[in-house]
Amino acid sequence: MIIQAYPTAFDTSSLQPLTARRSGLGAHVIGSAIMVTLMGLVAQATYLRLAQMLSHPAETNLLDYLAETGSFCFACLIGVLCVIRLKPSQQARGAIPVIAALGGSFLLTAVNLAPIADLSQGVKTIAVFLLAVGNVLSVYCLAYLGRAFSILPQARKLVTEGPYALVRHPLYVAEAIAALGLILLHFSAFSVITGLTLLAIQMQRVIYEERVLLNAFPDYAVYAARTPRFIPKFWNL
Repeated sequence: MIIQAYPTAFDTSSLQPLTARRSGLGAHVIGSAIMVTLMGLVAQATYLRLAQMLSHPAETNLLDYLAETGSFCFACLIGVLCVIRLKPSQQARGAIPVIAALGGSFLLTAVNLAPIADLSQGVKTIAVFLLAVGNVLSVYCLAYLGRAFSILPQARKLVTEGPYALVRHPLYVAEAIAALGLILLHFSAFSVITGLTLLAIQMQRVIYEERVLLNAFPDYAVYAARTPRFIPKFWNL
């Protein structure tokens, strides 16, 4: 069995232990309120699209329903988890990790606002299929992540079960599948460049998150050594 090499220590100067200070609590409440509001708007928009599909069933196929339903459930679940999630015990320090987290979370919205490309029916079916699969898998991964969910690089609870037993970042893998479908559906130079930019941001975001988790949880180094980042080792199951 091949064991992935993983560093056992990081420079902790970039990490900030959290306390019960009033300012930190206020920022947590404000951040959660903003996320709940944003996810509420996303859920509302998705619900309206679903209602329109249901009113014209002959013009909509199963993949379209799955894609929109997955998006709706994902937005609702994030909104709920932002309210009930655990308090962070540690987080990355500085503006760059925050910018990377927000960029990785919302950059692809620009692609979604672009016009749908003039695609053949086959290519469109592939795009919607990827979008549907990615959205459904995102909901599945998010449900396992549960109250440990966060947008920013923060440590709440180490989750190593379910999809997290296969890879360290299954939610990002699921989101990448959905992103590929979205980029294909809105295919253009702009969508491709945005997708590549998102990929670079997400890779940096992963590094920030793993630094926090490694310093917050003593067992993370062992977990990281046996669990790949993105691609499961099915031959070792």
